[in-house]
Amino acid sequence: MAVDFAPRPTPGAGSLATRRLVLRPFRLSDGPAVETLAGDFDVAKMLDVVPFPYPAGAAARWIATHDENRDGGREYPFAIEREGELVGCVGLNRETDGLFHLGYWIGKPFWGHGYATEAAHAALAFAFDELGEGEVKSGHYADNHASGRVMTKLGFRYAKESMRFSKARGHAVRFLDTRLARAQFRR
Repeated sequence: MAVDFAPRPTPGAGSLATRRLVLRPFRLSDGPAVETLAGDFDVAKMLDVVPFPYPAGAAARWIATHDENRDGGREYPFAIEREGELVGCVGLNRETDGLFHLGYWIGKPFWGHGYATEAAHAALAFAFDELGEGEVKSGHYADNHASGRVMTKLGFRYAKESMRFSKARGHAVRFLDTRLARAQFRR
């Protein structure tokens, strides 16, 4: 059975919907859930910028930056929601080389349901179709095999290895950089 990952606009500015998920702008009220879900060490250790422990109030301060960054075309963060419950985050961040970097995380209670693939697919369709991007980059820590499977499913190709600092781990970790051209995107 084919899974419909194609994003569909939903009511409300900046929202997308897939078959099972709604990708919407974050609300300040999401702060405590973000801190709980992303603050789990098993999640935080796979991300560059999330500290462990996650400081109280830090998520609300991060969310408060979203409107300005979105309006400036620098960042497009989406809360991933399933049946009204926050399950994670997917976003596109413009890096200094001009390309968007796709990032995502799913809260540990929601692992193993394909939400990362489904949400990332919708964010990539947004990047290519709505923003007109020709290429998007991403990557994952070498020990994050689940994220590697997500990227492979989406059509990403490995570009290089580097070392990247993980705030949660407190040291640099081997990172596998990936790239995806619009033509290789698996719709």
